Order: sequence, then structure tokens, then C-alpha cells
Amino acid sequence: MTAQTPDRIRFRPCGATHPLCENPLDSFLRDRGLRKTRGGMMSSANWRGYVATWLLSRDRLWLNAVSSRGVIVDRRKIEVDPTSKMDVDSEADQPDGPGFVPGPLDGRPFSVDGLFPDEHRPPETPVFAEWYSGELRIPEGEMLQYVHGGYGTVHERDRLILIERGRLVRSWVRKNDPPPTPEEQLQEFKERQALRRKLKARRDANETEGDA
Repeated sequence: MTAQTPDRIRFRPCGATHPLCENPLDSFLRDRGLRKTRGGMMSSANWRGYVATWLLSRDRLWLNAVSSRGVIVDRRKIEVDPTSKMDVDSEADQPDGPGFVPGPLDGRPFSVDGLFPDEHRPPETPVFAEWYSGELRIPEGEMLQYVHGGYGTVHERDRLILIERGRLVRSWVRKNDPPPTPEEQLQEFKERQALRRKLKARRDANETEGDA
């Protein structure tokens, strides 16, 4: 798996953005059975097909923006009475199969306003992420080790932020140890091999004594 493009987060409304190695919007989509159409920003470096920008302000997490070229796919399963004469679209017209109908968000832009329609909220204003509980990770400092997959790349520090139902619980910084050098990895391999040989020799000696 290719290293993924992270979301972004700000600590002030007009402040600098920082990479966020967590995707709080995914749980919102999953719990509601929503997804986006393929294409646009979707690539091997961004399988989710979007980049969300978040704001941590007033001890709350806000969804500030969603960058994506797709639209929302909202399919709701319905119970179909086999004896009913109600017309049901053919399976060819229903990508999720028979028994699914478009939901209220189906076909809307995959954006903050598309995902959270609210006539009382001014357009393009942040939405409180009350659905999210989890740990945010923001890498800081120099890169210590590149990992070609997901968010596995290691930096000098990680700023960790614990969120419960959209509210800040605590925040702390974790210092990461540098990865071992090639020489240290080779020495560790030699020590493991030597230990295996020693254990094997001990087992062989015990078997020989048992046969005597």
C-alpha cells in the first residue's frame, strides 16, 4: 500500500495547517452508509478520494473543509414485500442491487455543505465533529523513517490529541526513537542467529542424554 495523503488540521481559524494522520470523517461516513463516487482525487496515494481540513478551537474539533471532486453516494436499503405490486427498479439501475433506493444526500457534492445540509448554518462554515471519538496524531520534526504504506512514516515527535465526542480530552507529545542503523540491524540479526544455535545445541544435548 502506498503512503497516504493525510488530512490537514489548524489550531487557529487562520493559522497554518499541519498534517493529520487520522481521518475523523471516515467514521461519520461508515456509520451512515455513505461513500463518494470514484474518480477525481482518488489515487493510490489517496484511496479515500478526499482531503479534509480540520480546526481544533475552543477545545472542540470542527470539520472546516473537504476537498474532493466526487459526489455523495447515499443508498438506503428498503424491505420489499414479494407479494407487493410496487414497481422496483431493475437491478441494472441499482448499483447496490435490488432493494436499495437513493437517500437524501445521494448526488450532493462531497463537501461540508453537501454532507451537512442545514439551512440555518451559513454556507462553508465549520461543522462540530460531535460524531468523532479517537486519537489524532500530528507528526512533528524531521522524518526519521519513511514507510511506504498508510501513515507509517516516523517523525521525531507525534502530537497526540484525545477527542471524545468532538471535545478535547487531553493532548501530549510523544518522542519517537530513531530507527536502528543498518549496522545495528545486522548486529541484532547475528545475535538472534547465535541465540537460535545455542538453543538448538541445548535441545540436541538433552535429547542425547535422554537416549543414553
